[in-house]
Amino acid sequence: MLIARARARARLAVLGAASLLLATPLLAACDTGGLLGGKAKASGPLDCAQYQEDTPSSGAPLLLMLFDVSDNSATTAQRVATRVQPYLDTALADGAYVKLVASGGGPTTYSDCFHGDRMFQIKRNNSRRAEKDREAASKALGTEINHVVQSERVTSTGSVTGLLAGINDEVDAVRSTPGAKVTDVTVLVWTDLLGTGQDSDCLDVDGKKASPAIAEALVKRCFSTGQITSVGNDKVRFLGVNESAADRPQQDLARYLKGELCRRISSDCG
Repeated sequence: MLIARARARARLAVLGAASLLLATPLLAACDTGGLLGGKAKASGPLDCAQYQEDTPSSGAPLLLMLFDVSDNSATTAQRVATRVQPYLDTALADGAYVKLVASGGGPTTYSDCFHGDRMFQIKRNNSRRAEKDREAASKALGTEINHVVQSERVTSTGSVTGLLAGINDEVDAVRSTPGAKVTDVTVLVWTDLLGTGQDSDCLDVDGKKASPAIAEALVKRCFSTGQITSVGNDKVRFLGVNESAADRPQQDLARYLKGELCRRISSDCG
């Protein structure tokens, strides 16, 4: 049964910014052994190795995808796959490590296809054949993304805080993989930025007013308590903000939060 997290309908009310500083840091749970897509498709799991090549001596970029899944419906899954598709297309054409980490409000889970240990790329001697094979690969990987979202177990509470907190560790894990040589990093974050559930979570918006001042106070607390840290020059792209069924005040708060997060988390954020 598909369920939508309660945070997608978070209540927005007036709350003093001063009270935001009283909460304690969130301890993000992480199940490093978890795998996405536990239920195999009828045709069997996708063989992602067929879309991978050896890394050149010059290295390759890393595409780190973080999915904060608050709705695992087929409609949302297709929306996620569509928004991620251009990045996968670029990875297949130019070559890139690809890693996917997701959470539906519980422990983080890892994709058995996109685990960042080898470089994705489609190379052919014939340019027309390469284009055709890339299109087929992109479609197959897009279907895998769709399956990942629909397979994620969604709980009634949660937020993107834990995923953002783990960015540097996830990047370091790929860099430390034997034979890996990572150049630049792009982080895609799918989230509605409407997390609810724990007062200690710096991105808990339940009961918060949709105002720039509240958004600034929330994000400031995230960094002052160390729940989220800067990723330096790594690119960060927030997807999914204001793409849910949220009402106007919720959309406004999510937009304010995105702006405040971008001001602090990376020098290249959008």
